[in-house]
Amino acid sequence: MIGPAALLVAAGGAMAQTGAPEPGPEPTPSAEQQSPPAPDTLSSLWWADGQTRDQQSLETLADGLRRAPGLIASAAPGNGTMLLAVQHGRARPGVSVNGILLPGPLPIDLALPDMQALLAAPPSGLDAGPAGAAGVAALTLRRPAARLSGAGEVAAGAFGSRRALGRLDLPLAGGARLGIGGVLHHDLGWLQNNRTGERLNRGQRGGLLASLDLDPAADLAVRLDAFYQRSAAGNLPSFACDPIAPTRCGGRFASTGRRSSDRGAQADPGWGPISADLAGQALGQRADLTLVAAELAWTPPRASLRLSAGLTRQIDRLGLDLRDGRRAGTMSQPTGLASGGYGLIAHGTSAGRQVDLSAGFERGALTVTLAAGLRSEDLARDQADTDAGIVLADRAIGQTRDVRHAAAAAHLALAGGRLTLDAGVRWTDERLDLTVQDRRAGCAPCLRVAGADRQQQRFWTPELALGWQQGDALIFARSARTARLPGWNLLARSTAELAALPAETGWHHEAGIRIGREGRLQLTASGFAARTRALASPLLGIDPLAMAVGVAMAGGQRQDLTNAGIDVSAQARPLRQLDVSGTLTVQRARWREAVSGTVPAGVPSRPLFTPDVTASLSAAWTQVLVGAGANLVPRLTLDYRSAMAVAAGSVPGAPGGFAPAGWQVAGALQLDIPGGGWLVSLECRNCLDRTLVDGAVAGLATLNPPRWWQVRLLRRF
Repeated sequence: MIGPAALLVAAGGAMAQTGAPEPGPEPTPSAEQQSPPAPDTLSSLWWADGQTRDQQSLETLADGLRRAPGLIASAAPGNGTMLLAVQHGRARPGVSVNGILLPGPLPIDLALPDMQALLAAPPSGLDAGPAGAAGVAALTLRRPAARLSGAGEVAAGAFGSRRALGRLDLPLAGGARLGIGGVLHHDLGWLQNNRTGERLNRGQRGGLLASLDLDPAADLAVRLDAFYQRSAAGNLPSFACDPIAPTRCGGRFASTGRRSSDRGAQADPGWGPISADLAGQALGQRADLTLVAAELAWTPPRASLRLSAGLTRQIDRLGLDLRDGRRAGTMSQPTGLASGGYGLIAHGTSAGRQVDLSAGFERGALTVTLAAGLRSEDLARDQADTDAGIVLADRAIGQTRDVRHAAAAAHLALAGGRLTLDAGVRWTDERLDLTVQDRRAGCAPCLRVAGADRQQQRFWTPELALGWQQGDALIFARSARTARLPGWNLLARSTAELAALPAETGWHHEAGIRIGREGRLQLTASGFAARTRALASPLLGIDPLAMAVGVAMAGGQRQDLTNAGIDVSAQARPLRQLDVSGTLTVQRARWREAVSGTVPAGVPSRPLFTPDVTASLSAAWTQVLVGAGANLVPRLTLDYRSAMAVAAGSVPGAPGGFAPAGWQVAGALQLDIPGGGWLVSLECRNCLDRTLVDGAVAGLATLNPPRWWQVRLLRRF
């Protein structure tokens, strides 16, 4: 890749070589102020590093990405192991770890390890296809240091939560550096099921990682990484008032009779007469991700050559009751069915392979980069759908995706480096193949592919950017064409639903300014305009009942998106002891047909998960404790979003499919001992216990977690 994601990998490597600054007695600038990514980058990147994670207690990928302007990120409705991410109306940005794309129809919502950086970038023509047609979300792991160092973190709090994080860097012979680490999240769940007495939506995550850096020569570097994560986190539909006792409100309640374990007085009758390999799946979900990556970088003077390769494998197991134990015709009445209301039961495997090669040459004011790559992914999924124990579908689906690409980009610096021109183009050849087997005995009609079982298209996606540096300010403008193949609706229950989704194509234009002033101010403000043809729905791969899957189709009509607005991200230190940061997005995302009032019935009246306004404001005051070598730091964060569409029709708490506007407050009181590397933090999220609708699935809403607190202890050495 030679788009924004590659910039993050390069910037992370440079920072790993220089090392983190030694802590000083004065308040430390925010992470964004310390290490902005590639400050001459001609796009509206958002960036956070490990210090941001420490200060704001970012736990998951969704926690981090929702800090970025214009990006809605959360656990997927129904299945909390997966990430739902929507940037300016376009869903499923390319999510990568150290430049290797995560597999599967949806990426896993990772527990953040001790990271180097997390970047969110707008759609790019040079990261087109699955990698970046809808934007980029790139996580870079912390590279091992050349000295014995590390970190340890433990925390405990509400709902029986326990958190642990560790990292250890070891210098080896010959200048080699080894880093090992892990992360663990455990809690008892915040969703109370008074039908069975169980707690659901447990935040169970964990993982291990190892990195090895070798430098055989001054201009030759080898990077090896192994990364494993497991998630069993839940996000089932929930209610603010107990469905069994409606006068009991102020919590998060469920009423399904389905159990997450086989313990209890009642026998479990199962989901229904589905295939034996799925029938024993308990209520809940689990995803296991394994990733291995290698990179070889040769950087002689005025040139570079990089070869990277990666293997990924993700195993998913689902047993979801998406209707809270209710029958389809009596959704307003909790019936507590032990077979589940709408059962989505699946076992799946996704295996990916990726190879990228890039070469760069510098000649005076001109830098040319050439890149090529291959990526393939094999997905196999056995899945059954049931309604109150009645089998609706039981099938085996396989999808293979093969992507080849080549790209060329040029960077020209003129007027003493103040005027820059970036131009590039990428060629992508994307092919998908589908296989289907209906596993119901005597099925009539049997599920089959509606049309051809192969899709193949070739795309040319150019990108052009201009920049002018004037003192501390960089003024930029950029245009990029994007394209990708969404494939098929793999949750389809009938042949009609298993139609090939058309290619999603679009143009993204932006212009803005970036200002950076020596740790006192970091500001990025940009305006954007975008048009997307055949928009892929955010609920594709999440909600089997959403008739607006993929392209929000109704009667075969394609849905096109237009969006325009502004993004602002700023961090400032107006006073020596005061740090302030904030983001603002104002946008107007609409269907093109809405202008003439021709949006088809059954299609959301607005693009999903695209509120007109999102904003956040954070402040931290550093009070030096004289003579103690420590600082007392209170932090406060306010987040707001306007109403947003989450479904095509009304769901409880979201009339007309619109989640009402809402805001939340997070806070912390921290004792920072910079000289010793200690941080003690008492913190809360949703401190005022506000109830917000975050999403919807199968006709019911998913709510934000209730008020939560923890005490956290961090030590870096």
